Amino acid sequence: RVLFLCKQWYQRRVRGCKRDKDKVGMGKAYEALARCQQSEGKLEEATENYKEFVKIAQDVGDKSVYSQACSSLANLYNMLGEYGNAVEYYKKAAESMTTDDKERIELMNIAQAVAQTHHHLASYSTAILCNTAKLTATLVEWKDYRDDSFVESSRPASHASGAATPSCDQEKK
Repeated sequence: RVLFLCKQWYQRRVRGCKRDKDKVGMGKAYEALARCQQSEGKLEEATENYKEFVKIAQDVGDKSVYSQACSSLANLYNMLGEYGNAVEYYKKAAESMTTDDKERIELMNIAQAVAQTHHHLASYSTAILCNTAKLTATLVEWKDYRDDSFVESSRPASHASGAATPSCDQEKK
């Protein structure tokens, strides 16, 4: 009941801020609304509201707020298992921080590395689960050439960060 009332209040706040052209207030309202929706398990709606928060924070030009917005969206993507998106937004969060935020930059870089690891390991989990020769060979190739620092140039081309995750259905074709 409390979350429902909070959500209603923040929805009214978003409308009021739009009417008054208060971008900072609107960004804060979108963030709070997304947190309420996330608590309710309405993760698709929360994602959309975090995206709005990111857009508004970028428009406003406050690097600290933009970093927070990107970090919040990255955390949600990470929780959803959308590791490629999480990596993208953790990176944006870290890049937008000032050098005074060394501790937070380090934390974002660690979160980005963890999300990137999950992203890359997803395809290898598929290889193990599908137990096909081609996918298992890809796993062995990765094992032979892996670089713990995730430097793009040291990985085989088949392991670029944007590579699609193979599925059992793709392998059977």
